[in-house]
Amino acid sequence: MHSLYPDQPSANYPAFGSQLLSGDDRDGFNWRRTYATITGKIYGINFKFENDFAVNETTPFPHSLREAWVAAKLGPGQLTVGQFKPYRGLEEITSSNEITMMERPSTSSTGIYNGRQFLTGIGYRGMVKDNLGFGIHVMSLAHFGLPLEGITYGGRAVWLPIDRPGHILHLGLSASRDTANKDSLAAKSVDVYGGRFGVNQLLGVAGASPGSPSHNSQSTFAAEAAYAIGPLTLQGEYAIVGLDNTHQANGRSRNSTIQAFYVQVSWFLTGETVVYKKDRGALGKPQPGSKWGALELTGRYDLAENLSQNLSANPCRSGTSKCQVQVITLGVNWYLNPNMRFMLNYYLTEAQHGNTGPGTPARTDQLSALSFRTQINF
Repeated sequence: MHSLYPDQPSANYPAFGSQLLSGDDRDGFNWRRTYATITGKIYGINFKFENDFAVNETTPFPHSLREAWVAAKLGPGQLTVGQFKPYRGLEEITSSNEITMMERPSTSSTGIYNGRQFLTGIGYRGMVKDNLGFGIHVMSLAHFGLPLEGITYGGRAVWLPIDRPGHILHLGLSASRDTANKDSLAAKSVDVYGGRFGVNQLLGVAGASPGSPSHNSQSTFAAEAAYAIGPLTLQGEYAIVGLDNTHQANGRSRNSTIQAFYVQVSWFLTGETVVYKKDRGALGKPQPGSKWGALELTGRYDLAENLSQNLSANPCRSGTSKCQVQVITLGVNWYLNPNMRFMLNYYLTEAQHGNTGPGTPARTDQLSALSFRTQINF
């Protein structure tokens, strides 16, 4: 369930973002996800096939497939072939069944890796030591049902300097390069503010500049950290993104630089502690400690900005001096039992477009939204 509260248009500048919506344009109920998952192991070969039937109406099979892969142990790790998530980012690699908020932050496929959550290719990940893990991938910028075009390669390394029950410190780095062409998924960054049915703010598209070459890339470097002690968990990520040929300035194609980061906190009022999943290098949710379940309070601050946007450079296509989105999310999660949880998120957002010249007003869009989610796994 979701309810949006759009900003009111200003008489000082043209309406944009949520100001273009009516009060109930995107309110209502929807089936967020309806997964059917098959996993198993045959003669030492692991496999997983997962389809999302909630999107079949608008995204028919095989485009509705999320994960579809086979894997085998090789040396200290596992070799995977098929469709799966590239190895990049703490919150991106966390299962949708275990993310703290209803939406992922701007450092994920919701933002800087927009539209590239599941890709087809080959990956290898494992543990060098009990507290040091890695993952590398080479994949096309495509999912099943699309031509195998474009390429992404990269990797992620994680380290656990503290790894004790109820006390975890996680540090990680990731890097990737996505090279797109006209037949592949685009190498672009956006920010969605106001929840799943909120507003999309374009941050830049590689190759959008007129006269760009046929292949254009996105290079991303990111750092991540998480600390959990008792019922308290703190985590954050910072990413810097380079997009090739996003716009023109002074008659020449120019590149863009985007920064995105978030800080997030959660507190289990009922005393539970998050768990760490070494196979993913990510945090997971604990089992409820009482018959009444577990109650978690959450909060997150998220910012994404194209640092190249100005009055003479327009990668965001806003024609303004700035291109920045800030989102504050406050939430409550109730884990009724190991298979069911309820999530309530309230979003306070602001998109800042700056001005169109000296003496002109700064343009802002302030959208708030309320979302409720029921999640059942069995």
